[in-house]
This record gives sequence, structure tokens and C-alpha cells, in this order.
Amino acid sequence: MTATMDLKIAQLRKRKGVSQQELADFLGVTFQSVSKWETKTTLPDITLLPLIADYFQVSVDELLGLKPIEDLKYMPRNTDDRENWKNRTNVIEHDRLFFWNEDYLNYLIKEVWRIQKPVNIIEFCCCDGDLGKRILPLLPDGSTYTGVDSQCLIERAKKNFYGENVTYISTDIYQFHAECKYDVSICQAALRHMNYPLQILDSMKEAVLPGGLVICVEINREIENVGFYVEGMKYDSLCNSFDWRKLWLKELDCEGRDYAIGMRLPFLMREIGLKDVDVRMNDKVSFITPDNKDYENLCNSFQTYRGFYQTEEQTISEQGIEFYMSRGYKRSEIEKLIKFQIEMSKSFTDNQGNLSFLFFFGFLISFGRR
Repeated sequence: MTATMDLKIAQLRKRKGVSQQELADFLGVTFQSVSKWETKTTLPDITLLPLIADYFQVSVDELLGLKPIEDLKYMPRNTDDRENWKNRTNVIEHDRLFFWNEDYLNYLIKEVWRIQKPVNIIEFCCCDGDLGKRILPLLPDGSTYTGVDSQCLIERAKKNFYGENVTYISTDIYQFHAECKYDVSICQAALRHMNYPLQILDSMKEAVLPGGLVICVEINREIENVGFYVEGMKYDSLCNSFDWRKLWLKELDCEGRDYAIGMRLPFLMREIGLKDVDVRMNDKVSFITPDNKDYENLCNSFQTYRGFYQTEEQTISEQGIEFYMSRGYKRSEIEKLIKFQIEMSKSFTDNQGNLSFLFFFGFLISFGRR
């Protein structure tokens, strides 16, 4: 047996509702032996593995943690509980650097959406207010911005973006219904985290006046996944380091979290009755080289966003492994992901100051009118 094995005896024993002594009696060993197996002090003799597996009605691979136990309880991510995001403020802060080119946002406002008069705009799931901070100065004078989100994120937004024409509403986003009507409702990188995106989209429609504009800036996770290249690395290894589709499909099935929401939004907009639906693609591509004026900050922000800061001593926890196994992954697949994360972290650390990479989210900008 190798160090990568993770005996599931304790988990299986508790699921079956038997004591260490009962299992020991069945196997003809002492309960102390069972205890040592569960604490990983020792391992059972290899000849006992088929007997233990049969006792728990699992395969030997499942017993050893090499294959997910079929009825391992799904561990929800709960990303649409906005209060949980107060523990992820570091990610919120750093990924925004790679969202927009200001000139393109200005082009959308003036040439695509043709906003020529002051408008009242409301942002659903406004997070830290970053989009409001970018967009309000580009709108005609007299425009107003209202951000809606949970209390913990509104507190952050108020520190990041405030002013005379800026208002915030703290609420449960699923329960929110606008008391007044706006000219524009918008959301950015939010529906990808929500279990009921269509419900949010419908509320965005109801929040605008007849003829009002509904705008969603969202990604397709497959586009984001392939939009990354590090100079000197084999591109196929970057793309094939882990099969994320299994996770995306499981979360879509169990929670409703839609990995392809960016691609589906134009269809959903038509479904709820929006007119003149159209789609653009954000032109932001981040090409980071040592020549960048803000190079060190950009590298650190990207590392934080992608989690490229792990060492071999800081690998994924056992709970993290079970999280992936509950989505149908084998332990060997998870180990492949861990290896990739460590390799990328090492690359960023070892080549600090001399690393060049390219990254884009591939945001799709879908919009329509009520």
C-alpha cells in the first residue's frame, strides 16, 4: 500500500452503525487494531482488505479511498449564501483587476447601449461595488447607482465606493423586490455563483421601467478554464490538468449552480420576455510580463485568485479531498489536481520577477430590454 491511500474504515463503520469492537470481532482482531487503522497509525494486513470491503459492501478501491464511495453524501458549496463571502474577500479584491478595459466599458455605454441621458442604475449582487465605481463616472452627469447585496458585502462596498449619487440596499438577494423602477439593472460575475440564476434574472427584469435595459456580465467556465497560458509551459498540460466538467455537472445537478450561465443567458433573457437581446464579449485580456508597471501586484493578485500559493506541506485537507470525492472524483484524480496546484505555485514562486503569463475570463455581456 502507498501513502496516497486513505482508509475509509471509520467513515464506513459509523455509516453501518457498528462499534470498533464489533468490527474487530468479525475480523478476528483486537479493537485496538481497528483503532490504529482509523487513526492511520498502522494499516490492516492486505489479506483482510477483501473481507473488510465485503463487510461494508463496498469495493476495495472505495475502502482504500482510491474511488469515491457511491453514496458519499454530497457536500454543498452554498456559494449563493452571500454572507459566506465575507471569508473570501481576498479573492474579491484580487480578481477585479482582470475584469475590464475602461475604454471598452465606455464604448459599450456610449455606442452599444447608447446611454446619452442620466440614468438610474441598480446592480444586483454588487459585491464590493467595483462595477459601480467603474461605470458611474462614465455615465452622463446626474446618473445614480444603487447596489444590492448581503450585509457583509454592502459593508465592504460602502468602504470601496461611495458618493452623493451612490446608494446601497442590504437584503437577501432572493427576497429583494425593487420599490422603485430603474433605467438599467446589471450584474457582474454573480449568477455563476447562484443556485437560482433565473430567479435573479427575473427580479432584474422587474426592477426596470418598460424599455429599461437588463445587462448580465458572466462567464462560461470552460472558456475561463482554457484562457490561461504561462510562458514556457506545455499548453496541453495547463488545459488537461483536471477534468472540471465532473464538478460543474454535479453542482448543476445538486445545487443548480450553472457552469455555462454565460452562454445560456441570452436564451434565458428571451425566455422571460426581454426584447432585442444581444451579446458582446469583453475584450479584456491580461498579458502580464516583467515590463508591466504594476507587475508584482498583478502577479500576487493572480496567485491569490487562482490559489497558486500552495507548498507540498500545505496540500488540500482531508475534508477538501472528500469534497471532491462527493462530486464523483477518484483519489488519483484529486492527487493530479493537487500536483498541478503545487507545480503552478512553485513556478510562480521560483520565477518571481521573471514570469510572463496571459489570462482572460472571457466574459460574455448579454443584454436586452423590458
